[in-house]
Amino acid sequence: MKTNKNILVTGAAGFIGYHLFNRLSQQGDNVIGLDNFDYPCGAEIDCMRGDVRDATLIDKLIGEIDVVYHLAAQSDVNRSYIEPDLTFKVNVGGTENVLKACKKHKKRLIFASSCEVYGTAQTKSISEEHPLKPHSPYAVSKKQAEEICIEYATKYKVRVSISRSFNIYGPLQRNDSYGAVIPVFVKRISEGEPPEISGNGTQTRDFMYINDALQAYEIMFKSDLYGKPINFGTGKDVSINSLANLIIKLFDFDLRPVYEGSRPNEVMKLRADISKARKLGFNPKISLEDGLRSYIDWFKKED
Repeated sequence: MKTNKNILVTGAAGFIGYHLFNRLSQQGDNVIGLDNFDYPCGAEIDCMRGDVRDATLIDKLIGEIDVVYHLAAQSDVNRSYIEPDLTFKVNVGGTENVLKACKKHKKRLIFASSCEVYGTAQTKSISEEHPLKPHSPYAVSKKQAEEICIEYATKYKVRVSISRSFNIYGPLQRNDSYGAVIPVFVKRISEGEPPEISGNGTQTRDFMYINDALQAYEIMFKSDLYGKPINFGTGKDVSINSLANLIIKLFDFDLRPVYEGSRPNEVMKLRADISKARKLGFNPKISLEDGLRSYIDWFKKED
């Protein structure tokens, strides 16, 4: 993936941004990380403190680099209901600041969108042509940010690639109240507590291990499909019930999930159609069970 370029990674202190920052740095690229540390993964990183809402700062940084990986976002769905204004200012306003600077300085941009823009699947698998029916303020903000990216690509010829990643998991993902389902389940089960499932647990997700997500970013960097969103996932989904029971099995504990009230506007089914990504060379390699084993091994060492 080495490009011998100067690269900016926004959101570099977050879970995915941290892994991407390290991957690019280890391969010899000159990488600048930017983060406001509002939602860090907790690992130490040589990263500039700053905010994508600061248009002057973003213009200065992008003027000095070649490529931007724009991952900075208020990415928690639950938090987006509590702080919708913040969510839109960061996810939409911040993205527009990045796009304006890329247009001005003629720089390459890889934008991290989300499968949440689709809402609940209306088909067995979700292709890029699936209707966009976002359920949450977070999802709406990502849809709007995508629309601005597409506008800049078509109207101003900004070289922006759009990655619609499905549910990414792996080491350093937070397990607190704003954490994702796998880290939260692993933490509770490791403590001998049953996993708590919202609703009836039949909702499904397409979980992609972080190593495959990094492969996806490499694919996007090489792609010249500007302004055209591409799905990245495994092409397989699993119910939250099955996920909880698999993690219990991997810990070899005698536990059963407990159930609580449904979340508002819960997305019930997400499964990626990755046909277009495969044509670009994407090949997810890590099965859910293998990925969970790797995550649990890391968790036990860190706990």
